[in-house]
Amino acid sequence: MTATHSDTNANTQTTTTDNAAMTANTATQNTATATDSPAPLPQPSRRLLDAIFDYQPTTAAINALTPSKAQEKLTTARADYLDKRERLRQAREELDRIEKTVSAAEAQEQQASQSWRRAFLEGAGKQGKEVRDQQKQAGQWRIEAEQKREMIELLKPQVEWLQIETQVAREQFQRSLKATREVISHHSLLAEAEKLFEGLDSDHFRAALKGLFQRITDDLCNNVVYMAQYNLDVSSEPGEAIFSHLNNEQTRAVRHEIRKRQYAALGELVWHLMPKTQTEQPDTLKGITPLACEAGKGELGNTIRRRRRQLELEATMEYVPGKTQH
Repeated sequence: MTATHSDTNANTQTTTTDNAAMTANTATQNTATATDSPAPLPQPSRRLLDAIFDYQPTTAAINALTPSKAQEKLTTARADYLDKRERLRQAREELDRIEKTVSAAEAQEQQASQSWRRAFLEGAGKQGKEVRDQQKQAGQWRIEAEQKREMIELLKPQVEWLQIETQVAREQFQRSLKATREVISHHSLLAEAEKLFEGLDSDHFRAALKGLFQRITDDLCNNVVYMAQYNLDVSSEPGEAIFSHLNNEQTRAVRHEIRKRQYAALGELVWHLMPKTQTEQPDTLKGITPLACEAGKGELGNTIRRRRRQLELEATMEYVPGKTQH
């Protein structure tokens, strides 16, 4: 019994003191899997990067980051998240193992206690060898259970602390992933569109497009219902001649509407030409399914609440991973 307890105690101490060395290889391997062969980053021309698009929404990430910088931030965030959740996984598994050991020790203690009591009564109060052996075993199992409960009380705050650390790292990873997807998607669209149009017989395409855009212009200018808002009768289908009857503000509004419809028609054409098969995200832009030991969404509260709880836990912990000096 004593030797078993000492071995267990030593193993538990190793887990509760520092998991960094045990998890470094796992985190590195997980990160390497996603980044061994990264796809070449898109490189659109400056002409398109500096263009002002009216109908392409941009985000803070698109405005602030290049694809390479976004990818760099994502790689760092992924590695940090994988490292912290691996620490959590190991600590949680160790806590579960110790809790099972406590249950087993308590059951053994109860069985030994029942055995010596029965032997004691059957022997009419005599304290024979069987009684003494069973009493000794019950005491050993009681000590074993108490020691394991002490380990649980030491490890529980660390597990909760690691849950918070992992949740913070996961949220940072998710933000970085979203930003990287936005940046790479935007730059890829511009770069691929450039390559697409470089390979076209652009003169013929522009001529055909000019005809489409003129039809859209005439269609709106001759739209009886639309032009009624300006108190104009276009039943004679005057086409662009109608602009002579509009003031500057009305002309701007109509031309803006024409442009929107031209863009929509071009987008509709592209949409019908696009393959309808789904395209898989590159490994570097895929999310990571959380482990069962991680906290659920919203479970740990907001940033302020989590930080307050972390400080409370640190005040009770004999060892804080990454902070306590050896």
